[in-house]
Formats: sequence, structure tokens, C-alpha cells
Amino acid sequence: MVHLGLSGEQEAMIETVRRALADRGARGADEVLRELGIDALIEDGGSLFDAALVAEAAGRAGVIAYPEERILIAAACIGIATRALEDAAAYACERVVFGRPIGEYQGVAHALANAITEVEGARLLIWRAIAARAEQAADGALLDTQAFWWAARSVIPAIRTAMRTFGGYGVSEDSPLPALYLAARAALLQFGDPDRLLTGPLRELAPIGSVPISFSPDAEAEAWRARTEAFLAAHFTEADKRAFAVSLDNHIPELHRKLADAGLLFPDWPEEWGGSGASALATSAVHRALTHAGWPISVLVVSDSIGKLLMLFGTPEAKAEILPKLARGEALACLGLSEPTGGSDVFGAKTRAVHDGERWIVNGQKVFTTSAHIADYVLLLCRTEGGLTLFVGPLGSPGTGGFDLAPVQTFAGERTNITFYADFAVPDRYLLGEAGRGTKVLAATMTLEHNQGDYYLGALDLARSELHCGLDALFSLPGIGENAPAIRLSLARLDAHIALLECLSIRAIWAGHTGQGQRWFGPMCKLFGTESWASCNAELVQRFAPYSLDRSIAALAAVESEARSGIQATIYGGTSEVQRSVIAETRLGLPRSR
Repeated sequence: MVHLGLSGEQEAMIETVRRALADRGARGADEVLRELGIDALIEDGGSLFDAALVAEAAGRAGVIAYPEERILIAAACIGIATRALEDAAAYACERVVFGRPIGEYQGVAHALANAITEVEGARLLIWRAIAARAEQAADGALLDTQAFWWAARSVIPAIRTAMRTFGGYGVSEDSPLPALYLAARAALLQFGDPDRLLTGPLRELAPIGSVPISFSPDAEAEAWRARTEAFLAAHFTEADKRAFAVSLDNHIPELHRKLADAGLLFPDWPEEWGGSGASALATSAVHRALTHAGWPISVLVVSDSIGKLLMLFGTPEAKAEILPKLARGEALACLGLSEPTGGSDVFGAKTRAVHDGERWIVNGQKVFTTSAHIADYVLLLCRTEGGLTLFVGPLGSPGTGGFDLAPVQTFAGERTNITFYADFAVPDRYLLGEAGRGTKVLAATMTLEHNQGDYYLGALDLARSELHCGLDALFSLPGIGENAPAIRLSLARLDAHIALLECLSIRAIWAGHTGQGQRWFGPMCKLFGTESWASCNAELVQRFAPYSLDRSIAALAAVESEARSGIQATIYGGTSEVQRSVIAETRLGLPRSR
């Protein structure tokens, strides 16, 4: 059962360690830690997870509390990097250049956002590795290695980014950063090149006692995964998979309805609206099983999100009309948010809606309205007299009823659309929330969209499964066998990216379920997920060149297609630059950078 929260006692322990080290004066850190009795945490009956929390707290003071324990060294270095980034962020709020705090400059803010995303992800992966070890999971040793690799990959660049934020002071003898950099580098590189660890033999790990956290799916999620796999075995053929691979729409209506008939379309919807009331983690298990099999879920998750917005903000009439159709797979919904001059700035929408006394009349234009040519309803963002307003309105047929569209073929082989609204009538019953107060609805829209780690994981899962199924045959291609070491490193790096993205995704789902979410959880998931989607697949295209540049080998064609789709993913749903700004502002407290 997933649980990622810290207890009050653990929070107090962390604060005690921080305060003791901060107030130690001329006393040595080892003496202070010894007085605190931290060695007991890794002795019989102790908790390795609590030791990791202590190690991270000590790391913020530049101290490696457990120099003999690799996973605790990684935790300490995460503490070092977190302190460096938070100090740099505070300085970026104070330092004024050209009349503005330097934290307003995206060149500063976005570098810090990238760094804190990877550092927080590595922290979660350390926790996950410890939990897997306690649960004696089969992947415990692999996760332990991946966690250390991510610490090495993220911490040293993060401290370097902090140094650059401080400018000349950051590399001076008066700054603590050089000492933190050298301490982290010495600790993380003492075992050799981290890339060699990633591709080398796994260590045997001694069993440890139970820990209070877990990243493991519960029985409900496992049951839904098994149910989905049984459905796929019975109803999803290789021909269906190939059909999806060449589809411009990522949608096959008959299969969509079959998924609905099997109760797998929207498992976490309430029974009242055609779902099963399953947990978010169970639904995530369904999505992972679908994408692993080659079933794209992009169309599905858009209708899912719009359905959930209706449940939160829709009128009773709209709910009764639309939700049953979506749940039965008889209708689709699409997003009408972005505009030609706005891009990711949805708050600057210019499409106008005016109430004529009986209904709303919409005039304007949207771009990148994917699935508009096959959708029945659109989530339409408009500017009204009182501010922003959202509707979920019926589209009708292009060229009728004030609605039309023009197709746009994308770089990744996917169709999207430009949509036009000319005196397009929307009855009052399709209003979401209150007219002129759509920012609350829009915020919920962004949260639902950015927390969809399953979508990004699915793209990485697909590339991994396609390559591993045919790896021996690929190595037999002329010239590819000679590049085997580089290929195996790239595959190991792909696995490590998936492991860290899983942690960010699980955190977002868990936090949403428990009400412990933070504004940056979703953006971190979206940023890391889409950038990994693009970069990992692009790296594999390079490794398997030139065969990856034609479509004659199915596995390599899939990877090359995902590399292009990944570039699009970093743009759609709020660009990576927007996500970095949100992370910088909410996690690091930097001023607005856009």
C-alpha cells in the first residue's frame, strides 16, 4: 500500500539533527552525531529509512553521517544539493541586476527548477529503494543502484547550478558551496564512474527491518492490472497494435467501446457515472498495462479529465447528458484551450463569449484541438464580461452550427486541428462553474493534466518493451554489435528514468488521494516525464543508427516515433518552460519569470 508521509516523530528527529549541527560551534560534527545516537538507526532493530532522513538532514550541514553506507551517502548528498539550491533561490530573490531580481530571469529560474526536480526525484527513489529492500522486492538491488546513480547524476550539477546563481561569490573561499561541491563529489565518485555501476553487476543487499513507507501497489491495484492484462489477451491483437501505431488519431472506436464494456475505461469514476469507484492507483495500473501493450491512452485521458471536471463543476443537466455517453465509450471530449497568439498562456484567452439573454454566443479560434474532428464535446475556454469562463459544449459537425475546423498534421504523425467558432451557440447548461470565474476550473484542469504520469511512463514503457523483445536480433545487425556497450548503457539509463518518473508519478497520485499535494508535484511529473520521453528515445535512435532512421524494423520504428512524439509532449499541455516557471515559483519561492 503506497504511503509516503513522514510522522511527527520523524519530522522532529530531522529538526533535532539540523539544529544540533547548526549550533555545534567549534565542536566536530562526528561528536554531535554520536551524542544524538544516530548509529543505533542502522544497528539491529533500527530503521534504514530513519537513517536516510538523518543522513539528508546532516547533508544540509555538509556532513556525510554514514560514510560506509552507499544508499545513505546518496541521501546525504541529496541534503547537500537541496541546501545549495534553496540558498541559491533565496539569493536569486535578493540580488538585483538591471533593476530586477535575478530570479525573474528564466536563465536562472529554469536551471534551478531543472535541478530541484531531479534532486527531489532522486530523494524519492532513495526512499523507494529502501522500501523495496525492506519488502524484499525482486528489484530492490536494481533500485538501490539506480538511486545512487541518480544522486550522482543530479547532485553535482545541482551544486554547480547554485554556484553559477551566486556568480563570483559562489566560487569564492567565503562561500560554503565549493566545500559542499567537493564533499559531494568525493562521496559520490568514490565507487568509480556511476555509469559503470549502472551497467555492472548488482550488489547483494542484506535484509533490513520494515519501514513506514511503501511505493508498492496494493491488492486492489494488482487486481485491476491483472484484469486489464486478461482483457488485452482476449481482445487486443497484434493487428490492433499495428493499427494504433499507424493511426493519426490514437483512437479506434470499436476498441474504445470494448474497453468501456469491460469497465476499464474510467475505473475511478463513481458508480453513479459508470465507473467502479476504484482508486487512483488502481486506475494507474490499468493505464500502465494498456500502454505497455501498445494501446495509446491520450484520447482516453482527455475524456477522463473533462468528465472529472464535469463532476466537479458541471450542471446537473450536463452531467446527466454527457457523463453516461463518455463512460459507455459512445462519445469523446477534446480540449479547446490554446489559441494562435497565446500558446501555453491559456489565461490570456481572446475567444469571446457573450450571453444574448438565452445562451452564450462564442466567437474565436483555437489551435492544437487534438481529436476535435472525432470528438462530440469540447472543453471551451472563453473570455466573458466578468473574466474567464469555461464550457463543455457539444461540437456538432464541422461547417455547421458556427463550428468549423482545419486539420494540422504534426511532426510526430498525429493529427490535430485549428478550430473556428463563429456565432457558436452554447446553452447555459454547459457552463462549468460560475461565469467569469473560470480560473478555479482552469487550475483544476491543469492539475488533472499535469498529474498524468501514466501517459509519459507509457511512452517510455513502450520503447523499452519493444527493444527488449528484439534485442538479440538488433545486436546481429552490421555495426550494432560493436556498439553494444553504449546501447546497454542507454537502456540502463532508460530504466533509471522510468524508475525516477514512477516515483514522481506515485507521489502525485498519493498526494492527491491523501490531500497532501503541493503545487509543484504535477509540474515536476510533467517536466521530467516529457523531457525523459524525448531525450531517452532520441538517445536510443542515435545508438541504433542508421537502422533507426528507416521504418523497416518495427522496434526501432517505434522508438523513432516516440522520439518525435516526445518533442511534441514537451510543448503540449503547457510547455516545459511553463512547468519550470511554476516549479521555480512554488517550490523554490522565486519571483514570477514569465
